[in-house]
Amino acid sequence: MSLKLYIDWLSQPSRFVSIVLNILKVPHEVVEIRIAEGKQRTPEYAKINPYRKVPAIVDKDGFQLAESHTIVKYIIKSRNIKTPLYPEDPQKAAKIDEYLDYHHSGTRKLSQYFFNLMVAPKLGIETTVNLEQAKKEAILALKFLDTKFSTQDYICGNEISLADLSAYCEIMQLHMVNWDFSKYPNILNWMQRVTQIKEVNAGHEVLQKIVQKIRSKPKL
Repeated sequence: MSLKLYIDWLSQPSRFVSIVLNILKVPHEVVEIRIAEGKQRTPEYAKINPYRKVPAIVDKDGFQLAESHTIVKYIIKSRNIKTPLYPEDPQKAAKIDEYLDYHHSGTRKLSQYFFNLMVAPKLGIETTVNLEQAKKEAILALKFLDTKFSTQDYICGNEISLADLSAYCEIMQLHMVNWDFSKYPNILNWMQRVTQIKEVNAGHEVLQKIVQKIRSKPKL
């Protein structure tokens, strides 16, 4: 049995894992779990990921794992992969981990805004989130990164890492609400650098098709 990756292409953590596996050339089979159809809530999927979220993996030996950052680090370590995306140097790896931990309470604010604005209403999910406050928190997260990129090319220095790939997938989600990035020139330059990686573009093909349909609407 090959490694199985359970994802939804519209889920930014899902795209992150897929992109990393493809960059590292790790053989795997993609199984789509469409959130909009509630596939993550089925009893069958709950046996794979009891948290009922994507992404998740089932490894060749049947080992099951969830959470995107945990998954990619497990893949790198379990297969003894040498990669600058997550160096063996403990200090460099620690700085990447530092961002990946921050990501959940920082950059992830972008998807919280997106989810409550776009996804929750379509899924019939009631939410008490204040959208204006959520937007303010998203702006703060973007300003933090834009300032960081004023002095360095990537999140953890001048080499691309897992931190950048995770953040990129998150920020790309805002294109679905036609976010105006003109106020963040350093982020735009950084995104141009990240898009030079062919696996990144391939991982966003589904999202980009939707974004093209949205582009005609006013920017936020």
